Amino acid sequence: TPFLNGLLRKPKGIVMDSFDKSIEESSEDESAETTSETPQVTPPVSIIITPHENTRELEHYLPLVLEQDHSDFEVIVVIWKGDSDTEDVLKRYADNPHLYYTYIPDSSRYMSRKKLAVTLGVKAAKNEWILLTDAQCYPTSTHWLSTMASNCHDGVNLVYGYTRYDADTADFWHFERLHTDLYLLREAQNKTAYRHNSRNLMFRKSEFIGCDGYRGNLKYLRGEYDFIVNKYAREGSTAVELQPQSWLTEQQPTRKEWRNKHLFYLENRQHLSRSLSHRWLFNLDQTALHINYLLILAALVFSIITQRWIITASAGVGLIITVHPDGFSLKPSVDIAFHGPVVYGTYGFVTANRKIDTVEGVAGGQLRIHRQAGTVVVAMPFYLVDAAAEQCSCKEYRYSFYD
Repeated sequence: TPFLNGLLRKPKGIVMDSFDKSIEESSEDESAETTSETPQVTPPVSIIITPHENTRELEHYLPLVLEQDHSDFEVIVVIWKGDSDTEDVLKRYADNPHLYYTYIPDSSRYMSRKKLAVTLGVKAAKNEWILLTDAQCYPTSTHWLSTMASNCHDGVNLVYGYTRYDADTADFWHFERLHTDLYLLREAQNKTAYRHNSRNLMFRKSEFIGCDGYRGNLKYLRGEYDFIVNKYAREGSTAVELQPQSWLTEQQPTRKEWRNKHLFYLENRQHLSRSLSHRWLFNLDQTALHINYLLILAALVFSIITQRWIITASAGVGLIITVHPDGFSLKPSVDIAFHGPVVYGTYGFVTANRKIDTVEGVAGGQLRIHRQAGTVVVAMPFYLVDAAAEQCSCKEYRYSFYD
């Protein structure tokens, strides 16, 4: 049920074609399909980038931002005073009419310099709509900006975009991000947005300035996206954009960056509004997934105390089947690796060391996986998740594993 698997509780209006498509399909075809659907009249946008020790990333990804096909936009880069390497990169594009950069003064103390950089960029912007992103992210389509801007209507004050990790990132990090985003995206559509897990966010300059920006949380080191969404989101005023050409790709984070992101959230969530209402559904899902352990153990203890040995034996067998992924199967475990699509089953991940080559459908609702050593037909309750492309196919199969 949806209460047992967050992957089934997907956001409304999601472009499932883009999540179901194979990674081998051409991205050019996707762009061609959606270009004609993109509205021609979109507002001017100011893109704000706040790099810090990201000279290499800015050098690689800034051209992709400047090459957007949007009719009217500017790119404001806010850098640390004295960062000569980043300034040298920006000087190469001095002739580009879309680019403008400014500095954070050295005198800034006892506040988040990242949030200060965003505030300075917003004040320097000439347009009402601001798009906030980071130097380590890049668009995969020239229609990124125009697609995001197509959501800027009356009654909308936030546009919630999506960011995925690149293909070199650890598969679990892909899954963890997608799993978190499914909760946040659905909440943004159905209720009031809680926070932003990506680096692809649009908001209004007038509202940011009129409500004193980050006032009250400048002392917290990070959370520049989370605090904007948490402070300015209202029910029904957040547009969620999920078309593939609106996605950003974030380069593979280091282990330290990935850990710090979670540590910063653990600190920031204590100061975010609506934290309890946001977390109850996630906690309910996790409780439902693991409550069977508690019930089995309770039955085991009760049956031993009351000397009901049939219940003891049944509880013992149930515990072994639950804990051991293969149960009592006499067949060798199926070789399925994270290198290909991840099989996310009722009891978690089924993994091994061999690489999957191709996946194809078989009559009867089964799936045939061609791997380096033979063919395996997979047919148990499972969901295919392509971790590299962060694509989710919520088709369920109810059979058994067999070679």
